[in-house]
Amino acid sequence: MQFDCSCVSHTPCTERFKRLIFAPCLCAILLLFSAGVLPARNSVVNSVLVSVNSVAEMPDSISVVRTDNNSALPDAVVKIIPLNEQHRKPLETVGLTNKDGVFAFAYTEPCVILVSHIGFSTVIDTLRLPETKRYFISPTSKSINDVVVTGQYSENSAKNSLYEVKVISSETLKAKGANNLREALQSELKIDLGNDQVFGSTMSINGIAGEGVKIMVDGVPIVGRLDGKLDLSQININNIERIEIVEGPLSVIYGTDAMGGVVNIITKTFQTEKVNLNLKGYYESVGQYNIELNGGFAFKKNQIYLSGGRNFFNGFASNKSIERFQDWKPKEQYFADAKYIYYGNRVRVSLSGSFFREMLLDRSAPKQTLQYDNGDTSWTYVGADYHSLTYRPRAAASLMYRFKDNYQFDALLAYSGFIRFRNLYSKNLVTLKETLADASQQDTAVHHQIVFRSTYSMPAWKNRINFQLGIDLNQEYLTQQRVQNGQQQKLGDYAAFGSVRVSLVPGLDVMPAIRFSYNTRFAVPLIPSVNLRYNYKDKLIFRISYGRGYRAPSLKELYLTFFDSNHNIKGNADLRPEDGHCVNGSLTYNAPIKKSGTLNFGVSGFYNNQKNKIDLKLIGINAYEYANVKSYITYGGNVSLGYQRKRFEIKSAVQLTWYNMSNTSSGSDKAKMFSPDFTASASYLIPKAEIGVNVFYKYNGQKPLFSVNSSVQAGTRAAYHWLDVSFSRNFWKNRIQVIVGAKNLVGVVNVATSGVTMIGHGGDANFMNIGWGRTFFSTLVLHFGK
Repeated sequence: MQFDCSCVSHTPCTERFKRLIFAPCLCAILLLFSAGVLPARNSVVNSVLVSVNSVAEMPDSISVVRTDNNSALPDAVVKIIPLNEQHRKPLETVGLTNKDGVFAFAYTEPCVILVSHIGFSTVIDTLRLPETKRYFISPTSKSINDVVVTGQYSENSAKNSLYEVKVISSETLKAKGANNLREALQSELKIDLGNDQVFGSTMSINGIAGEGVKIMVDGVPIVGRLDGKLDLSQININNIERIEIVEGPLSVIYGTDAMGGVVNIITKTFQTEKVNLNLKGYYESVGQYNIELNGGFAFKKNQIYLSGGRNFFNGFASNKSIERFQDWKPKEQYFADAKYIYYGNRVRVSLSGSFFREMLLDRSAPKQTLQYDNGDTSWTYVGADYHSLTYRPRAAASLMYRFKDNYQFDALLAYSGFIRFRNLYSKNLVTLKETLADASQQDTAVHHQIVFRSTYSMPAWKNRINFQLGIDLNQEYLTQQRVQNGQQQKLGDYAAFGSVRVSLVPGLDVMPAIRFSYNTRFAVPLIPSVNLRYNYKDKLIFRISYGRGYRAPSLKELYLTFFDSNHNIKGNADLRPEDGHCVNGSLTYNAPIKKSGTLNFGVSGFYNNQKNKIDLKLIGINAYEYANVKSYITYGGNVSLGYQRKRFEIKSAVQLTWYNMSNTSSGSDKAKMFSPDFTASASYLIPKAEIGVNVFYKYNGQKPLFSVNSSVQAGTRAAYHWLDVSFSRNFWKNRIQVIVGAKNLVGVVNVATSGVTMIGHGGDANFMNIGWGRTFFSTLVLHFGK
């Protein structure tokens, strides 16, 4: 007897899509790699020092020089663009660095400076005052001195930030073949990923998971968590500039949900070309087919960015003997983004909007049952299929205005939405007839969040003291059939915060901060933080920070009732807010080695102490309820080492983490666990062939699985290895880029679990889904610029 095993889209359509789009792409890849070699790029690793001096100190002078190993980067393109449009044409300057890597021009007013070279990362910076900056440019297109915005008064270099900010560049994302946030974070240290068959991919930072990590796009929080989990595979990263990751509490700035850290996705904000068009096709052997078109347009003071595309995943089953059922559910995604930016002399205005749609199909195994038809009975096969349709709309408007003496006002008004329809159908696998189940089996969730954030920054005493005052207003609305019988629930959080950055001693910065909040449902304590940074000659940087973390229970944790074949979860209206204290410290050392590259060394540590942690408590057979756990502590440290030389770069890091959980005041039921992690990455640009080689490896050590009932028990998730490799090459003056590679070369699918049942989940308690085995991927990008 034949069953229907169709996926989200009809198989014939999928096959035609393969033949028409991706088969030619693969042929093109083979032809391009066998093509002739283009002229080789400069084969040195260089750093660029930009010195901007006032006219009184050095008239008409901006110089660009190398600083790392006495090897110059000649013929780098330097473009100077005045911010004032009226002066743009007469004063815009373009030139090349000389054989010593030096370029000079007359600095007269605030401007944008770009330093670029074929095959090297592009440095973009805004120069408003005379100062000295240093940029590192390598053939791997990884910039050490990235510009960051998360938690900053204004755009700042990563080394000058009081927070330790990890930056993942768009070039690194391309080399990984990453299509969403889950794939982007797969090999990152300090981050552990998980997967739920219904709720999707999740993450934790230094042991703080779920609602404790705030995920944003350009500072706008993403809503729509299920069981405290935000599905990372629904967060598109195709047309972005970088990802910024800050570990530790940023509750003073971003409020609730930022106890464990912040992941901020930064979309593109500036381009020099008047027209920039890109067509991207992606294929992965597991059954993933993506296509995207994006473009950027610049005219006068205006920038416009548009993108749209389709992602299709055919699903993956770890047990091929079970018909229809797949651990990784098949899905089809459509997305579209638009952004407009106006750059004035002192003002910047941005308007943006995005739309995301996903159809996910969760199919059960066939079940034999009796069928009654006009008094006759016969055996047939049926399947229970959940259709989940998700929409994620988002819109934002931001304003930056810079007054005289570098006083700056920033404002952001944003909306983020999450709409999900989940319907259960009974499908006759012989006749293919679908019947909608009764209303009790259906669910619709509508979640809206409106955010208004505004800051005013004031420098004083020759920039030795900088003040910032701000307000942060958040209003959430949730309507869901499984939450309070479909009655709309509201939650408001309104706060004022302030900080002062003191720089009385050269290289030493101290920033105390405090946040005053009012929550419509819970009492909120004062939230303080203190950050300290010491920079010794840009070689040795020391940071230490303390912050109080706070998180109010979400509306779903308070009121949700969720039951299906894999989950039996109940909300708890008596939950108390989480409260915590966190300490982070780091020491980094950058050592230029004469004529042989640059050595980077780092050591860091963390301590997180959470009280009233919200977790799931066992209340019956496979039935759970949200409850407060008295104490949850994580602490640990890591050591990192990196080396750059010419076309070669290697990085490695090891981290040790300890986990403690207790639900009694005495701590008599304390459950403990220790976990090691290791990451390594390497990149090399092959001379003459100009082929980039990238390797990403991570060892994920054994992780704890805590279960709470009358006491705390600890189980384990087994350790596993993850290895990705990719090769890239540009052709035809960078108009064509080809990337091919392999993911999960170790072939991990499931890893063993022991000791406890997966919290909140039914099904097999002996393993956890991690990956879909060894796969191969190819990416083809066609670029047009003018």
